[in-house]
Amino acid sequence: MNLSVKRFLIWILILDLLGVINNKGKLLTGSVKKGIRTFVGPQDQEMLLMEVALGVRMRKEHDPQLGPVNFTVSYGCKIVSMNFPLGDEILCVSAGKKIDLASIPFLILRLLAIKLRKKESQR
Repeated sequence: MNLSVKRFLIWILILDLLGVINNKGKLLTGSVKKGIRTFVGPQDQEMLLMEVALGVRMRKEHDPQLGPVNFTVSYGCKIVSMNFPLGDEILCVSAGKKIDLASIPFLILRLLAIKLRKKESQR
């Protein structure tokens, strides 16, 4: 199965929300899968995204000792949230609790690496 098909299947079958935020937590772009009910309102979402951005910035302070963080996962009672630092931006993904935590975050990392390599080769 090629990666564009995998990317499509991840979004259609597994992921509920996909967004990119800046390092202050401001939503730059995002999409919620049709038919998915969000659990928080706009104000709470803004606060949660600011919290994600702060956590990523704080973890970067420990990169020299621990190495850079590739992603974080929060496993809640209702959803799974995954955050992938991308320089000054952060990819935020949420999904239902039935996702395969042993493979999905690593597949997303591979897709991101391919996208970044393509972007760099176009420069």
